[in-house]
Amino acid sequence: MLASKIMLSTILSLSILAPDHESPSLSKKSLELIDKIRLESEDSLSIKWSTQTQTPELLSGNLTKPSQHSPGWISYKYLDEIKILYGLRRVKEDLRIVSVEPSNTSTKVYLQRMLFNRPVCGDQLLVEIDRSGIVKRVEGSLHTDLEQKRLRRPMYAAITIEEAKQVALAFDQSLKETDVISSDSCYLPTREGIPLVHKITFEKEKRPVSFKVHSMTGRIIE
Repeated sequence: MLASKIMLSTILSLSILAPDHESPSLSKKSLELIDKIRLESEDSLSIKWSTQTQTPELLSGNLTKPSQHSPGWISYKYLDEIKILYGLRRVKEDLRIVSVEPSNTSTKVYLQRMLFNRPVCGDQLLVEIDRSGIVKRVEGSLHTDLEQKRLRRPMYAAITIEEAKQVALAFDQSLKETDVISSDSCYLPTREGIPLVHKITFEKEKRPVSFKVHSMTGRIIE
């Protein structure tokens, strides 16, 4: 289930106990924060870094003290404390809770990275909290500096999702007899300029086939 909800990139293990293993791209503030959360976790903290985004892909350990607050409150509070590691500024605006899934042993809170009130393609976090309210894991990497890369300006779509569907069908005519199983719009963080795209997913031979269509130019992005 986690694999379908969070896009995970290739990861690089980092030991925060020895300076030789620290990522050279980390700022002094980030290094100080890592040392702080390591101490608060009583040396249980483990970090893996994404080689693509240079942000944490996995934080694990006894990351917080027990809490009786709601899972959403606990998640937002902890992420606000460590937001500089993910390049976030306003956590409650930058991250939106999309689902909360309790189980017998823990609760999983899924959060979607937002940009100008639109989702960022593939950028999600999972916060896992045990029954005593301790954050045990934060998984998923986020792209940084998205607002700056967009020059702090949102992109407004020139074509609709329905028009994007027709673009995809014209690109691959074998899909004309298939069904659309999902369609949404999101900012594409891996593309220069962070364009807003329409993502159309068809079901072909019982398998999903997805297309990203640039919302301004109407071109397929491969």
